[in-house]
Amino acid sequence: MTVRVEGGTIILEGRCPASDAEDLLGALHECPGARVDIGGVVKLHMALLQVLLVLSPPVTGRPSTGLLSQDILRGLNSGSDSDAENF
Repeated sequence: MTVRVEGGTIILEGRCPASDAEDLLGALHECPGARVDIGGVVKLHMALLQVLLVLSPPVTGRPSTGLLSQDILRGLNSGSDSDAENF
């Protein structure tokens, strides 16, 4: 599983397939106000990106490879001033 909760943080890591969008959505509903750490993501299916865009949780971390490390996820952080330097 590529979605897990540790304390007040939802961690996404590895290759995150579309089937994990429901897990992410559930975790965000069960842990209101939780941060989502995307630092360990290698590949993120658009379904998970849509969940993040719609619910706009605070997002931390920065994937080190591919388009995720560029502009695609920059917009996720627009609502969280404290983490703006992460992108």
